[in-house]
Amino acid sequence: MRRVFLSFSVFLFAVTLPAAAQDLLPESFSGWNATQVAAKVRPEALDQFAGRDATILRECGTLAAEGRTYARGGQTLTATVYRMRDPTAAYGIYTFLQTDQMSPANLTQYSSLSPQRALLLVGNLLLDVTGSEMRPLASDLKALVADLTPQADKSPYPTLGQHLPARGLIAGSERYFLGPQALNRLLPFGNGDWLGFADGAEAELARYRIHGQEATLLLAAYPTPQVAARKLEELAHWLPLDSEAQPSDARPALFARRSSSLVAIVTQTRSRALADSLLQQIHYESQVTWNEPSFEVTQPTIGQIVAGTIAGTGVILLFALVAGIGFGGVRIVVKYFLPGKVFDRDSQVEILQLGLSSKPIQAKDFY
Repeated sequence: MRRVFLSFSVFLFAVTLPAAAQDLLPESFSGWNATQVAAKVRPEALDQFAGRDATILRECGTLAAEGRTYARGGQTLTATVYRMRDPTAAYGIYTFLQTDQMSPANLTQYSSLSPQRALLLVGNLLLDVTGSEMRPLASDLKALVADLTPQADKSPYPTLGQHLPARGLIAGSERYFLGPQALNRLLPFGNGDWLGFADGAEAELARYRIHGQEATLLLAAYPTPQVAARKLEELAHWLPLDSEAQPSDARPALFARRSSSLVAIVTQTRSRALADSLLQQIHYESQVTWNEPSFEVTQPTIGQIVAGTIAGTGVILLFALVAGIGFGGVRIVVKYFLPGKVFDRDSQVEILQLGLSSKPIQAKDFY
């Protein structure tokens, strides 16, 4: 028995090992050939790929990373793919790794290019490619994306950025956060989770330029309006919300407004007019979808009630008539074929009499 169990364990290990060791990055694509075996690391060793950003990647939920170098002719490319726990986490890392030198591209739903770097979001996979010239390699990058797509999670991306105002938005400045370390890197207002990620918050910020003035808008979405109201009240205790800060004040000037379960904060500006122009564009409503089957209740008319009553009474009377005839018919048939055996058994019928008449009553007198 132990031999059988050991053989089965070895077979199961041999079957599952290739699946676990399967490479995300292909050995070749569009004429590019890998020059080395894919390097794979776990979250705790992300520093060799992401450097000081490894902490942020771990916070967002990076499961693994894989890197490979490709060559074609005299050119080389270095590709790194990060596998995240879901597309939401991957979108957060995509926005965090963007730089001011990058511009949007149409390679995937979310992709951006700079002269020497490309970021492409494929479901829960984030592809980071570096090389000498990226824009002429658009078709090659699409081929690499096509190899990754079957292995990616197809869940939807977060929609919080759809509530960012379009007027004055600096393209590529959006940053989506799922933890305090990423947020504190750009808005160091305090140590720890000052925005409430532990309460289920998600946040996205963007920079704006309106009439020559710049400001940063931060949107934080909470599970319920009650949680959002409580968090805004907590922020007001230790940050100067909606107050005209003086130039000598070292604390940041913050202007905030809550719309249902969404809290909008404008900072990095001391202009209340600029902050109000951004906050007035924030409109958010919580929507509840009821997808249970519904039924239409109709009140019957008086005619329908009367007709239903007559019909019901008729059915009851008909049932009583049929039942009576059936019972009487069975009794007659039994008496005919089994006289004195079932119903008319004189010896088992006893009648109590008062003797008021001269004729005694017999049991057979009842039949």
